[in-house]
Order: sequence, then C-alpha cells, then structure tokens
Amino acid sequence: MSKGEHSTCNPTKGCTFNLDTSSPSNPPHLIDPNNNIILPVMVGSSRVITLNTDDKVAVGCLGPGNYIRATGMQLAPATCTATSKLLLVDGQELSYSQLGCLSQNKEILLENGTCANGPGTIIRIGWQAGPEFIPLYDTCHDKAAAANYFSTHIINGKSAAADDTSNDRPSFSQGGYFPGLDVNMAYSQAGQTETITGIVGSASLAAQYVVSGSQIFLSRGHMAPDGDFIDAGSQDATYYFLNTAPQWQNFNGANWNVLENAIRNLAISRDVKLTVYTGVFGICTLADVNGVQQPIYLAFDENNNGLIPVPKYYWKLIHDPVSNMATAVLGINNPHNPVGPADVICPDVCDQVPWVTWALTDTYKGYTFCCTAAELFKAIYYAPNLDLPLFV
Repeated sequence: MSKGEHSTCNPTKGCTFNLDTSSPSNPPHLIDPNNNIILPVMVGSSRVITLNTDDKVAVGCLGPGNYIRATGMQLAPATCTATSKLLLVDGQELSYSQLGCLSQNKEILLENGTCANGPGTIIRIGWQAGPEFIPLYDTCHDKAAAANYFSTHIINGKSAAADDTSNDRPSFSQGGYFPGLDVNMAYSQAGQTETITGIVGSASLAAQYVVSGSQIFLSRGHMAPDGDFIDAGSQDATYYFLNTAPQWQNFNGANWNVLENAIRNLAISRDVKLTVYTGVFGICTLADVNGVQQPIYLAFDENNNGLIPVPKYYWKLIHDPVSNMATAVLGINNPHNPVGPADVICPDVCDQVPWVTWALTDTYKGYTFCCTAAELFKAIYYAPNLDLPLFV
C-alpha cells in the first residue's frame, strides 16, 4: 500500500489525513472535545489522522501572533464531513492541506507550585488553546541552584511510531530562566573545560576529563526526550535547559539512548500509554590534582556557589497506569571513576526485567541498574512515591 492511498477516504468513514502526503506548511494541532491533541498513527507506512463523520475538533494554530492562514483565526471549531474535509464555523470547508498556520505551533511555560519538597518549582510546558492549557510535559526546576530534578511526560504507544523524523533540531533555550548565566557557553566544551580546570586545579588534568575530538564531554542531556514526542512543535518544545542536565556524551549516546529506545518500543509493542519520570540525583565528582574528589558544576555564582550541577545519576521511572506496574532504571553518569557496591543505591533487580538487555556494567557506556519504584523513592526522596510491582 503506497503512502498516497490514505490521503482520501470512503465517504462513510469520515476524514483521513495522510501527514506524509497532505500536510501543509506549519500544520495545525487538531484538538478533541476533551482538550487532547489528536495524534497520528501508522497505517501501513504512512502517518495518518482519522476522524469519524461529524466528529468535532478545534483547529489550532497556537502561540503569540499565530493563526490559520486561510481564516485568520487562531482556534477554529470544525466538524469532519463525509468528503474528508473540515467544515469550519465560518462556513468554509477545507482540506487538511489548506489548514496551514502562519508559523509552527509555539508552546508556553507556566509555573505550577513547588516540587522536591520545597526548593523546586514545577514548570509546565504546553499549549494555550483559548482559555484551556494543554500540557505536554512538566519539569521540576531549582531556580537558586540553576538545577533540574526531573521531568514527567507520557509516551503514547499508539502514536509513538508515527513521529515526525524529518524535523531539524532547534537550539536550546533558557526560556527566561537561569538569570545572569549564559547556559550555552557553560555547556560548550571550551566553557566546561575552563570550569573544570578551576575545580581540579589543572588544565592538563581537565583535558583528560573533557577529551577533545572524543565522546568524553558533557552534553545537554534531555530528560523528557524529543524522540518521545510526535509532531515537530512538540519535539521542539523539549529544547529548554529546564529539561536538561549535564550528561557525559559517551553515556548519553550509548546506554541511555538504548534505554530511551527500549521504553519507546515497549509502549509501541504493548500499545500502552506510559508515564515516564526522568530525573537526576547526586553530583558527579572528579579527582583534583591532589587526588581529592571534587563535585563538578558547569558554573558558579558571585559567592562561588556551584550552579548547573553535573549529576552522578540519571534515572527513569516507567509507570504503566493501566496495569499499575512500574520499574526504575538508573545509570551512573561518570566514565572516569570506577563503580563500587555503594554506588548502587537500591537493590538491583535488572535480572527480573527482560527488556533491560544492554551492557549494564560498562562504565564507559553508563553503568546501569534497576530497582522497584518503592526502593527508588527510598533512595531519592523527590522520586514519585509509588509502591508497585515491577513493570516487566
């Protein structure tokens, strides 16, 4: 079946929009009556959105100054017709390809209470659709320490394989946070080498920790990853420093990447919606010129307090709300120090989790271990407090 075969439909079946053949430039969000963005699914090799005849949606071109080019409206109620078009409230009947936005849908950031028992602020990233806010993911940010604790998002197994793989990555944004800091500069290899030189007391030693021309440097490690989101606007909305922590690239591109793909594949193969919490914990240390382990940061304030800490651990808690099971997977973010028994901060149960199959004890790729949700909470006080059976 070719991609083009799904761009129209039988009149009794309503509307079928093939995103690979009929998407306009800057496609809109289609929003259902429950305030959810309607996501495509794979039909054959095509990314397809299907509506029934008379289904009601809102066509949204969201973000400041954005609107549907054909109508000038930012949010237009519409009804699916039997001719695979959307009948708008102003009487226009338009195909999906005629519903392009002036610009790509643009998210907003909303503060929504505290987290991590006080120092963190919950920041919601999502879409403002008229009076309604549509959440995409949440993050827990510590303004004083310029640090992030965790992010929370959902992987929709029905749609995870229908993501837009053609989207170019944007630059990371501070989003109005990290005042007084140039976070991009702090993350640059020149910036991190200079900062680590000051911490360990030696430029030559720092050059052994941040190795030019290799994978041994600190990258902008996503917490909620762009690959878990479907459309280009949602993927781009993950590129905030609020959703990152410094992560050694040899870990980021190896075991951590394998873990992210494994979770995505689980959601797809089991056709489930997974709630995924991704966080960090502790501070990575490196030996200084005297052999003393020093905590590593990417920046300092005027009082020499460390900012943007490099975490010792990355963790994910994968929760299937339907079966009410959860599994935590942790990785040690340090290719330079050996891993000892005390570094495994909860009883390792990876041997009970069949989808965890990679090189678990490879320090260069990211030493990995698993634990129950209850044991994760015992070890990391701001992790979700879920006492559930293992999600296997």
